[in-house]
Amino acid sequence: MGLPSCYHGWKNGKNAKDQVNDVARRKIALIFLPLFLFALILSPWASAPVPEASSPPRPAAGQTEEPALPAIAEEEPVRLRVAAALNEEEFEYFRKTIERQSYQLPDVTVELERTPPEEAFAAFGQASRIGEAADVMLVDNEWVKTFASSGYLMPADGAFVGEALAEQFDAVAAPLKWNGYIWAVPRDFDPYVLVWNLAALRTVTGESATPPQDLAQWSDLAAKSRALQDPVRWLAIDGGDPFALLAWVQAVSGQRTDTLWSENGNPWSGTPRGEAMALLEREREGAAFGNGSRAIAETLAAGSVVSAILPYSVARKLTSEREGAGSVILQMDRAAWKQPYAWPRGRSFVISSRTKAEDAARRWIAAMTDASVQTDNLSTNGKLPVYRSAYRSGSSVSSLFPGNSSSSFPYRSPVDFGPELPARLQELQKLWREFTSGTIGLEQWIGRWREASADFQLDD
Repeated sequence: MGLPSCYHGWKNGKNAKDQVNDVARRKIALIFLPLFLFALILSPWASAPVPEASSPPRPAAGQTEEPALPAIAEEEPVRLRVAAALNEEEFEYFRKTIERQSYQLPDVTVELERTPPEEAFAAFGQASRIGEAADVMLVDNEWVKTFASSGYLMPADGAFVGEALAEQFDAVAAPLKWNGYIWAVPRDFDPYVLVWNLAALRTVTGESATPPQDLAQWSDLAAKSRALQDPVRWLAIDGGDPFALLAWVQAVSGQRTDTLWSENGNPWSGTPRGEAMALLEREREGAAFGNGSRAIAETLAAGSVVSAILPYSVARKLTSEREGAGSVILQMDRAAWKQPYAWPRGRSFVISSRTKAEDAARRWIAAMTDASVQTDNLSTNGKLPVYRSAYRSGSSVSSLFPGNSSSSFPYRSPVDFGPELPARLQELQKLWREFTSGTIGLEQWIGRWREASADFQLDD
């Protein structure tokens, strides 16, 4: 019977332990042999010299070495949304102005939006609340503090280039300042003025044709107009614009109207302003309460009315067109501008606090408020420039605001209005519309004013 294989070693004279060691040595030799051969193969490369880094060829004798040009990174144009509270005609002019100025900012693409002025305050406020406001907005100056105090805007100091900030009139710039910052960059302003049809005035008062200078003379004018066999209206005024009312009251009473909300007592009771309102109530039939400055201007030019309250831009165009037109002579009366303050009716650019294009917005605003742009806006639309230097001697508007009249408009600031000003003006507009429509009289006006003032004091 055969034995198990593990016992065969005893027959050959070696034990099992020696056999195992022989096998292990053979395996180790087989492992190290390939490694040794591989090392012999690589040894020539390991001892080879390292090549020097390549360098550009040197220029030949007489040649200059040109510096290497840096890589140019192509940047995508910045997209800027701009919303403007303008009527259609002004919006079209605004669009063309943007196109003309685009060469200054080739890296900025503008997406322009129009919002009707009567809807803009609510629309811009709502868009800002929900984070959808345009990067830049063109707004009325009276709205700026309201938007700034609500967190809708970022400071605009950086958009004033060079001496632009020092060039501003106090009356125009003051409403844009709040909490130590300036929140908007003025574009233009357009205060109201009185305009007289001297031919119609002669018809009513005789050959002297001297415009009234005080409340008594205004009352006399209205009475004479009513007494004519074919009555001529003594006044045309926008029945929906509170600034038109404020301008007329200021012209007739000789008292500034920016202090209406800061005075003790009721400014319409037993005051020159109240007497001006009493005249309007008493001679209501002889007054034309229009809707829009253009229609009022046409009525004045036709000789159907003796005087009208018009924006300067409209009055400028109207008087220049009618110069030398026979017996129809129109005369602009800016006497109210000699008072310490008149309402500028200015407009300014603001920057949304949510914008992601802050730098582009500031550069774009600077380009759109350049002196040349303001001059063109004056010649095309009659809107007044906001830079003082535009009124220097020899300019077409040098006579409007003489440099030595620093105690009058527009060199003086108004009283310090707060963010509540738009709400106060809206309340005044509501009262004015009800008054001109005959819904309320002066007595109700005084009572409603008192109630509204009390409500505002509670909200403060």
